[in-house]
Amino acid sequence: MKDCDTFPKLIVNRYEQWPDKVAMRKKDFGKWKEYTWRDVCENVRYLSLCFLQLGLQRGDKVAIIGENEPEWFWGEFAAQAVGGILVGIYADMVPDQVEFMFSHSEAVIAVANDQEQVDKFLEIRDKIPRLRKIIYWDPKGLRNYHDPLLLSFPEAIELGKSYEKEHPDAFEKNLSLGSGEDVAVLYYTSGTSGEPKAGMVTHRALISSGQSFLDYNPLTMEDNLFSYLPAAWVGEGIFATAAHVTGGAILNFAEEPETVQEDLREIAPTAILYGPRQWEDLARTIQVRIIEAASLNRLLYKLCLKVGYKRVELIEKGNKGNLFWRLLIKIADILVFNPLRENFGFSKCKFAATGSAAMSVDTFRFWSALGVRLKQVYASTEAGFIAGHRSEEIFFETVGNITTSAKVKISEEQQILVTGPQLFSGYFKNQKKTEETLIDGWVHTGDCGFFDKTGHLVFLDRLSDMSTLTDGTKYAPQFIEGRLRFSPYVKDAMSLGEKRDFITVIIIIDFENVAKWAEEHHINYTTFADLSQKKEVAGLIAKDIRRVNEGFSSETKVKKFVLLHKEFDPDEEELTRTRKIRRGFMEERYKELVEAIYSGGSGIDIETQVKYQDGRQATMKTHILIWTPEEETA
Repeated sequence: MKDCDTFPKLIVNRYEQWPDKVAMRKKDFGKWKEYTWRDVCENVRYLSLCFLQLGLQRGDKVAIIGENEPEWFWGEFAAQAVGGILVGIYADMVPDQVEFMFSHSEAVIAVANDQEQVDKFLEIRDKIPRLRKIIYWDPKGLRNYHDPLLLSFPEAIELGKSYEKEHPDAFEKNLSLGSGEDVAVLYYTSGTSGEPKAGMVTHRALISSGQSFLDYNPLTMEDNLFSYLPAAWVGEGIFATAAHVTGGAILNFAEEPETVQEDLREIAPTAILYGPRQWEDLARTIQVRIIEAASLNRLLYKLCLKVGYKRVELIEKGNKGNLFWRLLIKIADILVFNPLRENFGFSKCKFAATGSAAMSVDTFRFWSALGVRLKQVYASTEAGFIAGHRSEEIFFETVGNITTSAKVKISEEQQILVTGPQLFSGYFKNQKKTEETLIDGWVHTGDCGFFDKTGHLVFLDRLSDMSTLTDGTKYAPQFIEGRLRFSPYVKDAMSLGEKRDFITVIIIIDFENVAKWAEEHHINYTTFADLSQKKEVAGLIAKDIRRVNEGFSSETKVKKFVLLHKEFDPDEEELTRTRKIRRGFMEERYKELVEAIYSGGSGIDIETQVKYQDGRQATMKTHILIWTPEEETA
């Protein structure tokens, strides 16, 4: 193992150890298809030799776009086996964004999932002259495509086998040339404050983070991981890919994005990592199902949930409780919580984790009440895996202990600084930003935080996103937004208040849940925009804002709110691909609305440019009403 300093070397090592053990599973046509370490190694071998046949040189980039499936990861490992570098592209990116990433990274080969993704490259082919070949793995809809740029996955494997006949030692030779210091992946940052930057992350950095993750959460070849979060995101690279190749855990893939929940329930993975949005969405789903349940079931759930929150109280006190409470908790688990956990695929979950952004204490406490011990993990493209909770030390307000490989200190400005073997190597083609971020071996994360009395790291928010009211009061917007998203009726929220007299929020209703509520209360509506401006809906949301305000000082209470007529959309650059709000862009886009809120108006007519996935644009005109939480709105 000591010489396994790259992902491909680890893959070969796993094949030599466990050739016939299951490495991956993918559901196809309702059945789980298994791939052994032999299958993985052979696909990586021949695809890498195909890349050599196509002229791939050490340091060249291979761009991959598509849903999480085995072929994505074989493409990644194959490129790295011959010294290439992966460029992951999010599956929902439009052609212009694909062009930016392919051109900026100087990629030369594309690996694409299906017809939809192939068409994106064909549309921009004249703008990316470096493109040599498009290898696709799902042939559906491509039968009548005869473009010389295209190469099917089976054809690529056969090309690799032919290359091996003339160069029998090519795979082993290239594998031996690989080093832990080689750049493995270009991970593009979310671009919350401007154009995305490409972080150069080495094999050493990824393997170090993966090993640290396993130190906290031991996984073996008998354990199951579910690959669900975008493979182009660094979090998936650390907590799924790196954990898979370093620990040997089985990587499982859903049949389709729409079947994730059903497929996850069948696999019942050992470890589950969701972003805060996913945990909040699931919590909202449970709450809505209970609202729609029969009265007896609702009553049983409410009674058991009170017992569940007693469980949380005992956990927070570090107390196991007396026999009476232990018995009640056991009964609540049998009657309600075990079936709920099984329904969501958590029946065999040893640990569940969240990361990438702050999540409200409400959501943590809710899942803990249900018996899911949700942990926080803190990582970034630039600094790798930084901190996380150990099973015996989980505190909702912190991101946990510093990992075994990282070292952390807090600057005078409360910025979190990190060093260690898991750091990135800089930004591709951006020396200025590299020098601003990596100083004397320390990554300046741009995050605001501190150590609490237990030695745990507390993450507050991005330094650039920490806000200050005109009276000097500081607050963390993400904290307010996270607490609001705990509501089953709030899908998203953006708080405002920087250099203002008070805090306001722009809220996106959860259309499906609010629509059901409206129908139950005999409220007529036509569209999302119409429903969002109903007085009764504003009253419903006002209750949640009052709930959130109860925990805040008078200075940091939300004083006004609006219900936006549309969802925040990454295609319109309002969100990043990992669903983070691009605050600067949003405040400029909705400038007139923001000014109306703070000028004391009751509403404003706004026009919004809407961009569809096919590139079409349209103008949406709506009258947005401005509310206060204390108004008698319902």
